[in-house]
Amino acid sequence: MDLGRMYEIGETLAGIKDATKYTEHVSEYLEILDGVKGDDQTKKLASQFISRFYPHFAEQSDQSIDAMLDLCEDLNVDIRKQAIKDLPNLCRDNNKTNLAKIADVLTQLLSSEDASEIHIIQNSLMILCKRDTQGAIMGIFSQVHNGDDSVRERALRFLHTKLKTGSITVNKDSQAQIVAEVKKAFASESGLTADDFQRLMGLLSYTQLPKTVAGQLEIVNMIMGMAELDKTADFNYGSVEMTDRLLQCAQQCIPYFSAAVKSTPFCEYICLKVLPHYHELQELPDTDVKKQLIKVLAELTVNIGQLEDPTNCAKNVFERLIDYMILPPVEEDGSVTDAQFEFTKVECLMYAFHTIGKQCDNFLKDDEERLKDFRIRLQYLARGVSGYLKKLKEFLNSPAGRQDNDDVKFKKLALKTTENLQAMIKDLFHSPPIYKAKVVLSWKEEAAAQKRRLISAPATGGDAAKKGDATAAKKSKQPTRALYMDSLNSKKTGGGGGGKARVSAYVPPSKKSARPTGLYQPPTGQYSSKIKNPIVWND
Repeated sequence: MDLGRMYEIGETLAGIKDATKYTEHVSEYLEILDGVKGDDQTKKLASQFISRFYPHFAEQSDQSIDAMLDLCEDLNVDIRKQAIKDLPNLCRDNNKTNLAKIADVLTQLLSSEDASEIHIIQNSLMILCKRDTQGAIMGIFSQVHNGDDSVRERALRFLHTKLKTGSITVNKDSQAQIVAEVKKAFASESGLTADDFQRLMGLLSYTQLPKTVAGQLEIVNMIMGMAELDKTADFNYGSVEMTDRLLQCAQQCIPYFSAAVKSTPFCEYICLKVLPHYHELQELPDTDVKKQLIKVLAELTVNIGQLEDPTNCAKNVFERLIDYMILPPVEEDGSVTDAQFEFTKVECLMYAFHTIGKQCDNFLKDDEERLKDFRIRLQYLARGVSGYLKKLKEFLNSPAGRQDNDDVKFKKLALKTTENLQAMIKDLFHSPPIYKAKVVLSWKEEAAAQKRRLISAPATGGDAAKKGDATAAKKSKQPTRALYMDSLNSKKTGGGGGGKARVSAYVPPSKKSARPTGLYQPPTGQYSSKIKNPIVWND
């Protein structure tokens, strides 16, 4: 097939006025299809003619698409660009039969490293999205499910970006398609990176699913299914992948938990299956795994329901809590050494214990030795909290504390942490221990004021949040009251004992103890950057 013959056939077909006459020219159209085997100029012209006359030759539909796909795989980038540009024309005039298939092909071509070619591919995909959004979504997700890592990543990024910028609008059917495709992706055996997971979650935000209680529950169940919270099996604490997956899934679930959607299964799984192996968890790059885990646990306990085994949950949280509530360290000469508390971790674990303790308030009361030891630790912690709280208030009331910079913001956050600890310490030091203090986690207070509500659910609406913020603001203006335990044995010291501070689980209390002021340790680390499935884990 030469170029001259192609032009001759093109003129013949273009001159037909009666659509019924095209059936008399099938042989000429087949010659155009053969043009994809010609020279470069003939191939380009064949692409244009196929896309132009395709609607008139329905019987040759599959042959036409195959010919265009051959051009899309040509070694010459200019021929590929021409074919990619012409492909959407096969779906014009409401001819959507093959739209999903063509969207699938175009998405697969996103693996190209040629920036100009990718631009044309994205433009063609946008044309298909505007013609039939649901069909285009089906085609794009075909590569999310079956494509290689780079294609899946680019497909999700394309779809997420276009939805975010409003370039693609989704109706009810398209939203339902997105939900179905995301569910399928979560249930698949293909590896998902953290970015993939977050983009899939982002796609759900453009549907109606997160805007209803039933939808939020469905999202939570989808994520928990991916996390594989199997209460009958032990947590594989030696697996970096499973640790990473657990943290990522929990973090993605948290925004959807509320008074109507309880976090009980996730919270109980961490308490019973993960915390016993707390010190054996695998490290993740650039992540303080332990801090991340207990921070997630604290946020999960905000919306827990009735636990199946609250006693063991409280026991496991308590054992981790006293890891960070050291006994008063004493030198051999009887002098007291200063200790450093990790107040952020203590806040997380004490909040979790304080919340779970409401469901088993006999946990501390039933063991006098444990309660006695715990009170010694509480006294020492209270001294550290009070000392640091005083320093924070002095700084924030100074000219330097009135500036708007990161250091001031950090110290305001630390102030909230210490105030939370004071409130919970007062409850736990009460005789018997009580669990009445209303505490908002320090890092959630500011976020709560700015948080965009997903839905208006009973008992979780904006009015309740505003009321809570107003109450917190009112309390912050009140002078700090001395804690009950601070007035007891304030000068008590002891002699003998070891020279090093002890950080351990429950042990009988030493007869020699003191309570120096502790120093605050700022939190470090960041969330993990990957999440993967157990079958394929990609770096």
